[in-house]
Amino acid sequence: MRNVRAAVALACLVLLPFGAGAADRGPEEIVRETTEQVLDELRSYEGNLEDNPGFVYDLVRREVLPQINMELVTRLALGRYWNEASEAQREQLTEELTTLLLRTYSQPLLDYEDEDVRYRSANVDEERGRASMSVEVDQRDGPAIPITYKFRKGERNGWQVYDVTVEGVSLVTSYRDSFGSEIRRSGVDGLLEKLEERNRAGETEL
Repeated sequence: MRNVRAAVALACLVLLPFGAGAADRGPEEIVRETTEQVLDELRSYEGNLEDNPGFVYDLVRREVLPQINMELVTRLALGRYWNEASEAQREQLTEELTTLLLRTYSQPLLDYEDEDVRYRSANVDEERGRASMSVEVDQRDGPAIPITYKFRKGERNGWQVYDVTVEGVSLVTSYRDSFGSEIRRSGVDGLLEKLEERNRAGETEL
């Protein structure tokens, strides 16, 4: 991987489902088994991933996004502004953030260069339905990158990731800071317009 953004992209691999019954699996099983499954698929790909970005985009769209609680991610990213948004705005924001995450995760995966992942034990609180799982992603040109996945457990979908922390930086917190600044400048509609503009341009940052 060429930089931390690529490590963030590799982080999304653990969000892939591991077939039927994935909702019954614990966070550690999800992380270990699905990471190895998908890494095998990337490693066996014949050709240069950069020459076929559609392969990675389709993989992320089909397998990764359904495993993220996007409504919760959007609500946490908006913070107190979630309550100020209408139902229609909430749906639009969730849709636009989903598109943004699709590219955020997909584009750096084109740089995947067979890096290894080392797993740590999961911390699970079944009573509260909260868990975290940490891994380290080796880099060819620098120290390993620590990544922590935060899970919440729902009655319907079981354990789902709602935040990823890379080198101590939370994805949700980063979005909350940028979203809050934009809303204070131009309101919720202004944030929607900015997200739509960035998505049309194919950009990965607000």
